[in-house]
Amino acid sequence: MDKQLGMSTMGKIKKFNSPTVTKLSGGKDPERLIEEFILRLGFDAEKSERARDIDTIRWMLGVGNGRELEVLLEGVRRPHETTIYLGLNILTVPIRGASEMLAAALEIADGLIGIKVSLVGHALVLSASLAASGISVDELEYYYKLIIAQQNWFRDALCDELQWEELPPE
Repeated sequence: MDKQLGMSTMGKIKKFNSPTVTKLSGGKDPERLIEEFILRLGFDAEKSERARDIDTIRWMLGVGNGRELEVLLEGVRRPHETTIYLGLNILTVPIRGASEMLAAALEIADGLIGIKVSLVGHALVLSASLAASGISVDELEYYYKLIIAQQNWFRDALCDELQWEELPPE
């Protein structure tokens, strides 16, 4: 009886064709994407390039007030793991009062939208790290604008939090 029951249920199972797996292309070449982004900002990618090795490419763009935007393409040899980093140094952390400044920066960081603050060496940096796969020049520009738009707000909020009239010179 079990065999009859099993056979009758097996007869009702619909068979599907095996799916064919197709390779999807990952979009634009990440290096070309960055070069288009840099060109859109009005810079020359070749002149802005600062370092290149087998797996990373780094560009530095002067964005005013003595600040430079770092654009870093990492994992170039591993297309599915390639990342794009946009970072802007906004403030040098002084030795005196560093702990108070860093604590205030972490409190204020909660108000940032779409970007993060981190300590890189002796500088506070506003940045975005993005997967290169499927990203567009418009999206890169969006994150760049988020960083630029929030840099002054962050610096002003830091002054307010520390009750300083202005931040120390860099």
